[in-house]
Amino acid sequence: MDGSREGGRRGVVVFDSDGVLLRHLFLLRAAQQAGPLTWLRAFGLGLLLKLGRMDIGTVVERAYALLAGCTLEELLAVGERLRLAKGATEVCRDLRRAGYLVVLVSAGVPQEVLELVATRVGAQAVHGVLLETESGRLTGRLLECRHTARGKRDGLEKILRRWGFSWREVTVVVDDASNWQIVDAAWRSVAVNPEWSITKTASFVLYTRNLREILGFFPEGYETGITPAWLAVRHELFRKSIHLCAVAVPLLAMWSPAFTLWLVGIVTLCYAASELLRVVGVALPLFSAVTWRAMRSAESRGLVLGPFLFGVGIWLTLELFPLSAATVGILVLAIGDGAASLTGRLFGRTALVYNRQKTLVGSLTVFVVGAVVAMSYLPLGWSLAVGIVASLLESLPLGAYDNLLLPLASAGMVSVAVTLV
Repeated sequence: MDGSREGGRRGVVVFDSDGVLLRHLFLLRAAQQAGPLTWLRAFGLGLLLKLGRMDIGTVVERAYALLAGCTLEELLAVGERLRLAKGATEVCRDLRRAGYLVVLVSAGVPQEVLELVATRVGAQAVHGVLLETESGRLTGRLLECRHTARGKRDGLEKILRRWGFSWREVTVVVDDASNWQIVDAAWRSVAVNPEWSITKTASFVLYTRNLREILGFFPEGYETGITPAWLAVRHELFRKSIHLCAVAVPLLAMWSPAFTLWLVGIVTLCYAASELLRVVGVALPLFSAVTWRAMRSAESRGLVLGPFLFGVGIWLTLELFPLSAATVGILVLAIGDGAASLTGRLFGRTALVYNRQKTLVGSLTVFVVGAVVAMSYLPLGWSLAVGIVASLLESLPLGAYDNLLLPLASAGMVSVAVTLV
């Protein structure tokens, strides 16, 4: 890699390649090319790593033992076919132009393959695994200890000394626990779509399908329009668009209540499975993409209960109340709660005395939505009562549990009103 810098000296950004910069794990792709049995064994090693039953160094050693006899050219061909994460090339370009040294590291990708990836994204330095070969073929043994957590840190220290940087100038972008030593050593760290364990020590946690969003943690992000505030607004808008999808639930229930209950239940359970898989850094197709985009930064270090309680609240409301009452409860949640959040963020200036996280404007929004929706089934006086109940409940410091209680309370109020009218 060349030693030139673009822009001023800003610091170092280190990308862990497998799972962060690359969409696919190199060793699994290489094992797949070697045959289905080799792939199955490599997959088993990866599973043991995810479960914490084997350390990264042992897994990589055994994986390359399975690849004994392969040629370096075959591995390079696998590397050429690896897909980059969305935004990988752009973020490396932006960081380099801003004056950062961009470094790629990996405990599983060979040095030669990593240099190939660095050429594609414009990284200036790499630190990958060194393979022993005889007559052009892999012996299955590794040179040095670059495949261990300690070896990765030692290799980075050599790169920093060569370029004249210190750990105080380093930001590492990682996704799993095999990087704990460089996370501890670096000034700061960004965990991207991480395993649960690394979220405890990372400076920032980001769930995204676009790697360029890490610019939100750099001053240069403001020049590209990618800032924490921008990310928060985008996430909130996407989050409330999901809320609005619940408007379709009462319409489906008019056609088939049983089918609607099954559909809401299955979607809710799939979300729960997606959250549990997130703990070990596994993405569930479709569900993970949706929940990652909707996740608030404050939620990224723990299990996100909001969507799960949202689904449970809708399911219980459909199951426990007549369709007319359930419709009001679900629409108050789908429209009122989302509208309150957005109006509160955009126009809220006066916080509630008993809950500083909520605003008077947001509470009034829920009241109006609740009253207007209830007017389809109740007289004006009772409709206003439904709005008051919904507004008071939404204003309480319940956290994610308002997704569960808001539709139930609103539907319950409608049921009481119907019996008394």
